[in-house]
Amino acid sequence: MIREIEFKTLCRRHSDEIYRYARSLLANQADAEDATQEVLLRLWNHLPKMYPFNLRAWLLKTTRSYCLDQIRRRRNPAAPMPLEELELAEQPDAAAIDPSAAADASMRLEHARRLLLKLPENPRSVFVLYEVNGLRYREIAQVLGIPINSVKVHLLRARERLATLTNEEKPCKEICPD
Repeated sequence: MIREIEFKTLCRRHSDEIYRYARSLLANQADAEDATQEVLLRLWNHLPKMYPFNLRAWLLKTTRSYCLDQIRRRRNPAAPMPLEELELAEQPDAAAIDPSAAADASMRLEHARRLLLKLPENPRSVFVLYEVNGLRYREIAQVLGIPINSVKVHLLRARERLATLTNEEKPCKEICPD
C-alpha cells in the first residue's frame, strides 16, 4: 500500500518531465509516451531497492538510455513530428481567445522542435535538460555521465548552433508574400 502511494506520487511529480525529455530525443509523441511508461515501469521495479539519492537524475538517465536504445534499434534518425500532431491543447487560452495567435505559437513550437532535431544528440540533451527541464549543471553531468565542463561546452555549442540555424533561415515574410 505504501509502495503504491509513493509510486503514484513520484509518477505525478516526474512523468511530465520524463515525457518532455523523451519527446526531445525521439521527436514522436507515441514513442515518447511509450518511453515514459517504460521508465515508470523501471521505477516501479527498482523502487524497493532504491536508496535515497538523486531520483530525478536516475529517471532522466534511464529515459535517455531507453530512448537511445530505441533509436539504435530503428537504425534511422528520429523523424520530425508532423505538424498535425502538434497539440494546441498546450495553449488552450490562446486558442480560445485568438486562434491566429495559437496557430502562430504552434508554428513557432514546431520550428523550435525542427531546429532542436538538427543538433547532435549530446548538445541537444544538455540544452533540453537545462533550458526545458531546468536541471543544474551538476544534475545534467550526473544524468549524462559527463564532466560539468563538458556540460557547459555542450550548452554553449547548442546555443551557438541554434542561433546560427535561426539566422540562416529566411523569415516567413520573405518566403510567404501577403
